[in-house]
Amino acid sequence: MLLSDLVFTVLFLAQTGIGLLGNSVLLMLYLGLFISQPQSKKTTDLIFGHLTVVNTLTLLTQAVPGMVMAFRWESTLDVVGCQIVLYIRRVARGLSICTTSLLSVFQAITISPSNSRWDQFKHRASKYIPFAFVLFWSLNLLVEMNIIKSIAIIKNVTDSLKDHSRKTCISMHYLKKLNNISFLTAKTLRDVFFVLLMSCSSGYMVIILDKHSKQVQHIHSTSLSPSPASRATQTILLLVSCFVSFYFINSGITLALAFIKDNDLSYFDPTLFLGSCYAFLCPLVLIISDPRISKLSKRQCVL
Repeated sequence: MLLSDLVFTVLFLAQTGIGLLGNSVLLMLYLGLFISQPQSKKTTDLIFGHLTVVNTLTLLTQAVPGMVMAFRWESTLDVVGCQIVLYIRRVARGLSICTTSLLSVFQAITISPSNSRWDQFKHRASKYIPFAFVLFWSLNLLVEMNIIKSIAIIKNVTDSLKDHSRKTCISMHYLKKLNNISFLTAKTLRDVFFVLLMSCSSGYMVIILDKHSKQVQHIHSTSLSPSPASRATQTILLLVSCFVSFYFINSGITLALAFIKDNDLSYFDPTLFLGSCYAFLCPLVLIISDPRISKLSKRQCVL
């Protein structure tokens, strides 16, 4: 095993293990909050719970296959298995974009001032969240349908260390240019729309927080702890920043790979790793930043 393979093997192991554990713990803690502390639940908890499920799907369908590739194991999946894994992977990626965008927009509406045009949506926004989930699932299931046609079982791939035959499941999207213009257009429009939406709403939240901090600066001391709404907004801004950063880096690498004719699968390790970084970091950020989860976890440990 080459040094690069060893590095990615360790990274995939850490990412998959910690990521799955963090999302599982977070999901159980949210369920515990709904059951034991229903009075403390927030509307954003429903969005966070949905995001946790999406992150788990991402890690299972992206980080785990990446670990298989890093270990140079032979995939036992047939064509149907590859279709299922890759289809779920791409749907989870789309759902991650949509859910993070929804989270950003909802928080922007929540903290908008009373004289804002968005104030009228504050009390009605929560009612549309389940509808938004249904819309997101339907949209991404349809948009990614074409990927099933582009699956290939790549055999007799030349290993970077020694030649041997192994079978690995990957998508032809990474091996050749797509000729389905409608499919590319739909995916591009989806990504651009939701990334711009979360970027604009995040920028709006930054402006609101800046105005609020200036208004209270002459009243309170600088050592005063931020309000719960401010802490929640800062957490969401951190998640959006992480998502956008990983999205553009991963998209750039994926675009570069589209022009590489070599079928060496080691080239795909960075894209698989970066594609799961958000799903890995998200539960860690939420567990650390939410005091309710910290209190509940300590209570569970005592019990």
